[in-house]
Amino acid sequence: MKYGKLRTLRGQIIVTGGVGRKNIIVSDGLVNLGLKINSFTVWNKDAPTATAKFTSILSLDTISSGADMNAGDNRQFAWSFFTTSSVNPAGTTVRTIIDPDHIVNRDLFLTMDNSSDGTYNYLIEAQVVELSDDEAIITIIKETSQS
Repeated sequence: MKYGKLRTLRGQIIVTGGVGRKNIIVSDGLVNLGLKINSFTVWNKDAPTATAKFTSILSLDTISSGADMNAGDNRQFAWSFFTTSSVNPAGTTVRTIIDPDHIVNRDLFLTMDNSSDGTYNYLIEAQVVELSDDEAIITIIKETSQS
């Protein structure tokens, strides 16, 4: 693998009925170029309320409603979550976990589930990765396999 320049992906996702989905990157057919996700941040557009919550998942395929943050699901590789309550609204922070061993070389999806309705911002920092033919094949197999 050869690492290239940094790239940022940012935008907004709307959650209604507790769920929001967005296809952030659509496959361009260039399987020898991928992205290694370095950071993933999600935050509410508005000031958090006393009972705000969100769960967000970065994945290589669509995730169905009601899906949990599941480290056993090879399609999922980054998770971010935030919960607060009226008991201790200032005592909680956003927590993000990223599996460093994943390369995105086709599609990238953001799924929000079990989240307070509203508009959320996201910012993803990724590094361009040049893959050999063998590395590209392994990455594609890994993103479609299940544990």
